[in-house]
Amino acid sequence: MQLEKLFDGHPHVKNLLCTLGGILMYSLALDLFLVGNNIAAGGISGIAIVLTQVFPVSVGALVFLMNVPILLSSLVVNGWRYTIGAIIGATVYSASIELFTVFPTLTDNPLVAAVYGGVIYGVGMALLTLGNGSTGGTDLLSRLMVKRFPAMSVGKMCVFIDGGVVILAMIAFGDIEVGLYAIITIAVCSIVSDRIVLGFERGSLCMVVTAMEPHRIADPLMQALGRAVTRLEGTGMYTNVNRNVMLLAVRPQEVPKVKRLLQSIDPNAFVMLLPANELIGGNFHLSRSRP
Repeated sequence: MQLEKLFDGHPHVKNLLCTLGGILMYSLALDLFLVGNNIAAGGISGIAIVLTQVFPVSVGALVFLMNVPILLSSLVVNGWRYTIGAIIGATVYSASIELFTVFPTLTDNPLVAAVYGGVIYGVGMALLTLGNGSTGGTDLLSRLMVKRFPAMSVGKMCVFIDGGVVILAMIAFGDIEVGLYAIITIAVCSIVSDRIVLGFERGSLCMVVTAMEPHRIADPLMQALGRAVTRLEGTGMYTNVNRNVMLLAVRPQEVPKVKRLLQSIDPNAFVMLLPANELIGGNFHLSRSRP
């Protein structure tokens, strides 16, 4: 949210900076943690890490060479306008991998490398998502494959391809642990990326359906949480009786307090807690529940 305000009116600048930042994070994760520990965490780069054991070619060069047929296919299928950004991103990505090879691998502990590599990879993925950027690779390949196999979603196709890369790494290195560390990297990457893209101010939306007078429910909740409650009107279609629906945002640590409070006020209330990826606006960021 703050990023959008910072670049308000300059979306192209934001997209460019996010894409470049994402590419640099990807490259740093590879050169500082993953390549030196043989962690092939999916994608074209994972295949490149495996192939370096067979061919005397650098990871950056292999990534570029493998991206060429994917980018050419995208040009044919999707056209120049759709693919030009991926071509630039893939070229810069390969070049930055080569550039950062001057840095040493920071640890020879594969578990530490898997976790920290996953964190940096996740930051890079989030930045690329926010910047609507691409480095080619399996993301672009998945989109091309989905057009050939429309029953598969892009997400499922990515999982299928990345899973195949992990299995290939275990076979090539003759070590199951290499694949297990790669899975840790992929999991950490996904968690970090989701947190950044979807937001850190997560919570729940609490909906209370009650027959009681609305202020008898809302006032104790507002006093306990220091936060507003919104009243909606509802009708039970089975009984055809009007009901009050109270809606409020709740932090994870506030859920037990809200449940106890509602149980004491109206044991017959129907309560729903719905997960919310991010809660923005109002006084949610400022308010804190009272002891």
